[in-house]
Amino acid sequence: MRTTATLSLFVICLSWAACSSPQDQPANSKATAALVIPELPRRTAEFGDPAEYDRLLDAYDQAKIRLKKKPDDENALLRMAEVFITDARITGHYTTDHDAAIAILDKVINGTAKTATKAQAYALQAVISLNQHNFADGLKLGTEAVKLDPGNAFNHGILVDANTELGNYAEAVKQCDIMVSMRPDLRSYSRVSYQREIHGDIPGAIEAMGMAVKAGVPGTEETCWCLLELGGIHERNGDLKSAEACYRESLAQRANYAYAYDALGRVLGKQGKYDVAEAMLKKATAIMGQAGFHQDLARVYKAQGMTKQYEAAVDSAEMALLGMAKGTEGHNHQIGMEMAKFQFEFRNQLDLAIANGEHEITHRPTNIDVNRLMAELYYAKGDMAKAEASAKIAASTGSKSAELHMIQGLIAMKMGDATGKNLVAQALQDDPYQTGPTADIARKAI
Repeated sequence: MRTTATLSLFVICLSWAACSSPQDQPANSKATAALVIPELPRRTAEFGDPAEYDRLLDAYDQAKIRLKKKPDDENALLRMAEVFITDARITGHYTTDHDAAIAILDKVINGTAKTATKAQAYALQAVISLNQHNFADGLKLGTEAVKLDPGNAFNHGILVDANTELGNYAEAVKQCDIMVSMRPDLRSYSRVSYQREIHGDIPGAIEAMGMAVKAGVPGTEETCWCLLELGGIHERNGDLKSAEACYRESLAQRANYAYAYDALGRVLGKQGKYDVAEAMLKKATAIMGQAGFHQDLARVYKAQGMTKQYEAAVDSAEMALLGMAKGTEGHNHQIGMEMAKFQFEFRNQLDLAIANGEHEITHRPTNIDVNRLMAELYYAKGDMAKAEASAKIAASTGSKSAELHMIQGLIAMKMGDATGKNLVAQALQDDPYQTGPTADIARKAI
């Protein structure tokens, strides 16, 4: 998974709360219930162009006025739900905003809306489920949206994302082809890019993401996100110069963009420019306390031997992950893979990491990212049979990921295959800046 994202958590108790799927909702159970119009959270920091926020507030106020006059105005309900979903993406207020959007969309789904309107409501609920990493629910909701409105490219995009996360790659490619044929734009080009990358076509992935950037409006969150994704492809392939250029352009277009501060700080840290990297990452964590931001900051502190600062950043990352895992009112981010990565790299809790990873595998057994992680964890545990099996699944799409090739090489070396050392060396040449326990082992192995 790229970011992410993507955007978007569990051992903690290994319990999950999933959003209700279409068939789980009793018919009209909430249709007659009066909706208490939720308040849009007020921002305490500036995100992007202030005019953009003004437009979002205007959309909220207009929908609110219409709903006060007509509480069952389905178009107004949809517009208000979109406002909350957009605000969540921009600010990171996922729990509050998503809970509000779900309540609004439930009213549309359980009401008497027209088919196309209900399809939009299912699609928006699917977006929330995918953000919460409830991928199976996202697939169900997206399937319902496509069933009701197969001519809407956005609905097929949901199926691209859900099937990708669940490891249904052939279906994801099929839906991606449908989407881009219907509407070749930023949303479809960016999905084409990711499908190309995970199938080993790096030049094609760069080309498609570049098309996504060109198709977008400069300065908007989605365009700047695509710039980060383009930079990410370069970064994952060892081209820090091109990655840095993309990250700087994203930040130049969009003021106080936390994800751009984080990406720029991360890549500067890999270049050993620790002072400026630390400054960028602190800005990112101050704006939006994402667990990944704190982890990137911890790596910068670790590289400098700043133990106290490192431990504080690790603690902050763990608190952020735990907060995402708990959620509120039955809705949460599922973070099995994220927690497993954290426990492996930062806490040296291999058994807990494996427990989280194995739980994640039960939900998406053929996802290549989860299986690559499991290959690393089983390798660290010394279980080469399971490590090899997981690595085989991780390689099933033809990915040219340096991280994948590195663990494949280490497993081969451990099993007596002399070619493994060359594979590890090539992986570290393709991306010399890899971090984490497996990368540390790989450097020592050659």
